[in-house]
Order: sequence, then structure tokens, then C-alpha cells
Amino acid sequence: MTKLIKPVFVCTALTTLAACSSTSLLDPASDPMVQPYPGTDVAGYQLAWSDEFNGTEVDENRWKYRLDCKHWSKQQKQNNSVSDGLLRIHLKKETVSCPENKALQPGQQEGEKPAGEVQYTGGGVISNDEMRYGYYEARLKTPTGAGWHSSFWMMRHGIYAGDPAYSQIELDPFENDSIDPKHYQIDAHQWRPEPGTEDPGRTQNKVGTKQVRFSDDTRLDEFHVYGMEFTETTIRYFFDGKLMKETAFPEKQYKHNDVSIWLTSIGTFLGNTKAIDDSRLPEQMQVDYVRFFKKQ
Repeated sequence: MTKLIKPVFVCTALTTLAACSSTSLLDPASDPMVQPYPGTDVAGYQLAWSDEFNGTEVDENRWKYRLDCKHWSKQQKQNNSVSDGLLRIHLKKETVSCPENKALQPGQQEGEKPAGEVQYTGGGVISNDEMRYGYYEARLKTPTGAGWHSSFWMMRHGIYAGDPAYSQIELDPFENDSIDPKHYQIDAHQWRPEPGTEDPGRTQNKVGTKQVRFSDDTRLDEFHVYGMEFTETTIRYFFDGKLMKETAFPEKQYKHNDVSIWLTSIGTFLGNTKAIDDSRLPEQMQVDYVRFFKKQ
């Protein structure tokens, strides 16, 4: 397959956003002229961190791996690769031991003991660097066939229940359950908030949830650009440059913290999924690039 040189949108100080030109920079990770997707209503940002996935393997200086058992899959290091300008998260049917997984597996009935193994594997990467306020953007496509929860999201890594720092935020500009390639969800969370401030019946504050559904020919198993602007007061979510949701999320109320970027895909019952579509496997979640911009 011929290596694709992806477009990178560059603006000069004398041009408007709509007049930005498309150039073929191989690695704009440190290029201050690279701009958010044309038409996105953000301004004054400069590229601070990115991965264009132009190499031949995952850059472990930038990323660590998601390695857990959750729902119907175990996430594995070897299920992540880079080729032809894409991060590829490989989704497979294979039986793997997961003794800590408490979820019932496909074919099990309510009341049965958890199987202690899963029949599928997924994957994902988590940025080593942490960020906070700025504009986050990724171009990606979801897998086809039911059974996979794919997401571009932000959260600190390695903080668990019982840790004094466990109260933290999660930001979700994109979550899709592959059973429905025309729908995704956006929202934000504060996990383990102060007692008495959490949502009723939950141990979290869940803020600004929106179900985005497309009635035209838009499909999420084709490439699209997902963006999120995060400030001290507000979160704004974008799809191919279009503002989809603006949510008040003030720092004083939700205690903002630094976050890592996550790109993940796991096997799951979410989205009212009854089974994973084995006929589509092996499959991939593919990411063209991910970028983080800060105010100049």
C-alpha cells in the first residue's frame, strides 16, 4: 500500500481560517503553523503536542498501552500497530484468561459465575504526557460490525479508587458503540466528587451529555474529525469543524486536573449489544492523527 501523506492545515498571520492552505508536512508535531480543522470556531491556538502516526510502530515515548480486562475483551499491547500513516487498534476473536473480569460473557446467563476468560481482544493507547486547557483533535474511523466501544477521550491514568487523588475529571468528545455507525455520545464526568454533590444514585457528576445521531449518509466507520475545546469554564465539542455542544464546566465546581489522551476500542455489551459480530473480525479502529493545541 502506498504511504499516504495526510493533509496538514496551515495558516499564516495574514490569512483567515477559511483561507488556510493544505500542505503535506510529514510530521508537524513541533510546527507552530499547523491549525485546527478548517472552519472550527476556535482561535489563538498553537500546536503543542501531536502524533501523526507516520512511523512503523507505536511511539512509546508518546504512548503507553491500555492493558485491562473489561466487559467482553482483554486489551493487549500487541493489538496496537502503526502503518501507512495510521494507528491501528486490532480487534480479534481469541480466548484469553481474564480472572479479574466480573462481566458475564456472551452465552452466559444471569446468575452464572463469571467465566474468568474472554473470547475477544481489543486495545488502545494512552498518552504519556498530560495536558489541561486547550483544543484537542483527532481524525479517526470506527470498526464495522456490532460489539466494539471506540473512543477518543481524556482522563488521568493510574488513579484508582481509594487513592486520595481519585476525585478527577473525564472528558469524552467521542464514544461510539459500533452496533450503530450513525450515533455517538459526548459528555464529561467528575468521578468521586465531594459527598453530597454527586448525581443521585451515582458516585459521579455527569455533565452535558448529548446523543449525536445522523439522519443523512454520515457514517462513523468512515474518517471524521472530532474536536474538543477545554477552558477554565467551558467545554465545546466539534464534529468535522461544526459545533455540536457547549457545556458549562467551571473549574471551581468540578476541580479540573491534568489529563492524558486515550484512543481505545473494547468489546462490550454497551449500546444494547447482544453479541459481537464475528463475521466482521478481525477488524480495526483506525486513527489518522491526534493533536493538542494550547493558547499562544
